[in-house]
Amino acid sequence: MTDYRIIYDDPDEPNEPVKIVTPAPNWMKEAMAGNLPIISIMMELKDEEVYAVENGIHMDDFKHTPEKVEAQFSGKRTGPLTEEEAIEYLCLKDLPRKCWGENHNRPMFKIIKHSDIPTDRTFRDAWEMNNV
Repeated sequence: MTDYRIIYDDPDEPNEPVKIVTPAPNWMKEAMAGNLPIISIMMELKDEEVYAVENGIHMDDFKHTPEKVEAQFSGKRTGPLTEEEAIEYLCLKDLPRKCWGENHNRPMFKIIKHSDIPTDRTFRDAWEMNNV
């Protein structure tokens, strides 16, 4: 288990509260053992999905090509990652590309420690990244 968390604001949903990504212990174990596919394989799959959604074809029985799906399991591996590298990989894989791939007038995501997240859940939907 890692003590790191990723918080982010989605530029497409500016009025939504901060989102928190917590890596699964099994995923971290696989990442640190070097069993993840290289990030380019995951990015190609994500790009296909985004294209399908943006063009309205995701509801028309969208499926990835079998070769790209198989590449997740048989493609080149990252090799063992440190805890920090695994979290960076997760940012690239799971955060919207607009968070890290475009310039904004403020940071759109932060990698923080779990202890930095407020424990008072009363006003959770009012959290802002600059307060965490």
